[in-house]
Amino acid sequence: MTMNDKALAELFYDVARISHQHETRRDHSLIYGSGQSRCLLTVSGLGPVSQRRLASILGIRSASLSELLGKMEARGWVARTPHPEDGRTYLIALTEEGKAEAMRRRAADNGATGELLEALTAQQREQLAEILTVIKEHYQELDKQNL
Repeated sequence: MTMNDKALAELFYDVARISHQHETRRDHSLIYGSGQSRCLLTVSGLGPVSQRRLASILGIRSASLSELLGKMEARGWVARTPHPEDGRTYLIALTEEGKAEAMRRRAADNGATGELLEALTAQQREQLAEILTVIKEHYQELDKQNL
């Protein structure tokens, strides 16, 4: 099967969306605050990230992200600090409480994760891990350049 880059990216995001829908149907506790879950898990995977970049990754408006981060700050999950080189930009990072909450939410996902990957052979899982690692490292490098 040959796909162009746009179709491949759409397929990737479709799988992520369907997987999320499946896990929220399975565990209703994830439905409440699903935006917070997405944000927690995204920052957990990326490390400190600019607020602008995070809004782009999550696909939400900057104002919506500010409101979401305000709620998460009130819970002690994230900290916003001024960017050391650009005072107009904030870096978002998880606090220790935020890291613990991200781990708790990941643990709740474990059943869905098993279902997600059970369709793959061991070799396919290794290939997927290699591909996703390259993509993650690429985005981390881009974030370093854009900080």
